[in-house]
Amino acid sequence: MIEFFIAKKQMLERKKQSILSILGVFIGITVLIVSLGVSNGLDKNMINSILSLTSHINVYSPENIPNYEELVKNIEEVKGVKGAVPTIETQGIIKYEGHGEPYVAGVKVVGYDLDKAIKVMKLDDYIIAGKIDVEDKKSILIGKELASSMGAMVGDKIKLITSEETDLEMTVGGIFQSGFYEYDLNMVLIPLQTAQYITYSDETVGRLSVRLDNPYDAQELIYDVARRLPTDLYIGTWGEQNKALLSALTLEKTIMLVVFSLIAIVAGFLIWITLNTLVREKTKDIGIMRAMGFSKKNIMLIFLIQGIILGIIGIIIGIVVSLILLYYIKNYAVDLVSNIYYLKDIPIEISLKEIAVIVGANSIVILISSIFPAYRAAKLENVEALRYE
Repeated sequence: MIEFFIAKKQMLERKKQSILSILGVFIGITVLIVSLGVSNGLDKNMINSILSLTSHINVYSPENIPNYEELVKNIEEVKGVKGAVPTIETQGIIKYEGHGEPYVAGVKVVGYDLDKAIKVMKLDDYIIAGKIDVEDKKSILIGKELASSMGAMVGDKIKLITSEETDLEMTVGGIFQSGFYEYDLNMVLIPLQTAQYITYSDETVGRLSVRLDNPYDAQELIYDVARRLPTDLYIGTWGEQNKALLSALTLEKTIMLVVFSLIAIVAGFLIWITLNTLVREKTKDIGIMRAMGFSKKNIMLIFLIQGIILGIIGIIIGIVVSLILLYYIKNYAVDLVSNIYYLKDIPIEISLKEIAVIVGANSIVILISSIFPAYRAAKLENVEALRYE
């Protein structure tokens, strides 16, 4: 195909401009893939951390829920439901008189049926020191950040004062790390019976924390769960509870993609400049080719091929470099963000579909940027081109 060889020859004659065009496409592809991979990973990590010690579906009532054991059985019959954990939640203050100054802080106090929480929520997987003692009603689990702030260790005594004006001396039975900073700093876990005692709840609970096999099925399964509940109970998903956060994450990603997409447009503009300049410089050559019998279609194809080749080279290099960068970020760059984000590693999450969309969008920009100069070259008449100086 003679058009290909002519296109190749003309690109090699203008190496600097060709390299600049390839560099523009490469940077655009690399920035989009890397930023999307890291953004997806951080978003998923945040959501997973939020879901670590909380429910996927919440069943609650303005008043406490009596006879909850029967409701738990009904809910757990739903396909896709891992289990339901009876829960009481209240606000409280902890006071720790350690080796230095007394430490006082407000916390969210969550009482779980610990046997159920271990089975359904894998609560014991989050314990990094001590253990869960389901028999000890005065054992309290505190987050890693709270323990660090207080200077408390497993076995230390802590006074728990609740909003119901009851107070108990508790023993730190274990320290947990959920991966979500707010939980690890501002939440403590106690046995359900202890929570019932300090909130005067008798044999009732505040809510049922329903966990699913897949939390992203919550919006579908909520209807199946609701059908097995009395009509006076309320029900909601984790997505509804965290609606503001999820909206913020979506907006953040949208803005990021719009900003970085401008780089792809700039890359297309560089190809347009390269080809436009080439058309101007090769005007006389175009006239000679037309005189030799090249059709307008042949001329247009020559310049179109150049734009496509430059784009393909830039895209391939961009994909390869992006994957290398993502591998490096995931395995070696955690120290760069560990002081900013609450992370033990940098999660990376990107699908082949997303890469294909990025490549497709860039290809369209490149094609459009190549068509106009190619069309301009094809429009030149041979007599006009031969007269060009």
